[in-house]
Amino acid sequence: MRLTLLVLLLLPQEERIVFLGDSITDGHTLPLLVRQATGAICINAGVAGDTAAGMRKRLDRDVLTRRPGRVALSVGINDVLRNVAPADYEADVAAIVERIKNQRIAMILLTPTILGPKHAEAEKRLADYVAVLRRIASKEGAAVAEVHEQMARARTEGRELLEPDQVHLTFAGYRVMARAVLDAMGRADHAVPDALTLEPMAGLMREWTVRALPDGAPKELRLPQSAPAAHWWFDQERRRGFAVELDKAVGAGKRFRAAATIESKEARDVFFNTGADLDEIRLNGRVLWKSEGWTGWHAGKERIPARLSAGANAVEIESGSSFFLSVTDENNW
Repeated sequence: MRLTLLVLLLLPQEERIVFLGDSITDGHTLPLLVRQATGAICINAGVAGDTAAGMRKRLDRDVLTRRPGRVALSVGINDVLRNVAPADYEADVAAIVERIKNQRIAMILLTPTILGPKHAEAEKRLADYVAVLRRIASKEGAAVAEVHEQMARARTEGRELLEPDQVHLTFAGYRVMARAVLDAMGRADHAVPDALTLEPMAGLMREWTVRALPDGAPKELRLPQSAPAAHWWFDQERRRGFAVELDKAVGAGKRFRAAATIESKEARDVFFNTGADLDEIRLNGRVLWKSEGWTGWHAGKERIPARLSAGANAVEIESGSSFFLSVTDENNW
């Protein structure tokens, strides 16, 4: 017994990293790159549009419940674009770091990504936010991922790092960001992947009948969709099992209703994992979950406990032009 316990203690443990951030995190690409480079369990806790104040409020729900060994915090772009005072930004980031540190969880503070020329004034103000992050990291003993510095250097080399909105990142921009994170993790010897190896997520519900509301004709939809999406990022999500561009795949509309069946050999407890524009889930005729507001794009933004009946279980959903839904036995990813 003692020998078995010793062996278990000596076995390498999978690292669990929660990525807390805004839309740049919410889009999955950064956690996917780090996961592929390191083999770590990388859990997305990004919410598009979020600020330091918002992230501070959702620490319990989105971070601590995931039992991370490390938290990577990327915050600042929405704060600077909304003219949040550096002092207020500092207070919120410091509170986040203190809370995480008190849980004895390691932290990486990512300096903000760069902004394009049409956001030149905000880009200049980012220097104050970078200084805040370095000051907090020095005081609290957190690692710093020099994202801003590495992206600024890469931009001078002529790399296209930003999308046309001059805020969000191209895949090349995400690769620079991932390089900074790996360096901060002490993984300078780990290469950033040139491309992502993607597969459908565990528990993906694949077979759907979908129609545009109010009166579109029902069409069969199998996930992952076979037709590539127009934009690289939507295509990344398509390959992982997100239903995307339903207005093209199913028919013109802004709202969609879809139905599927889950077969279960026995009654059992499961988790329904939501993503994208999913708004409502009905299980066997009853409302299981209804969105109460925007909580991000990423898969697993809600993880809803439910019980399947033995036999066929009817699932109905409503969504915008994209959705994700998987059903898993465990809530451990």
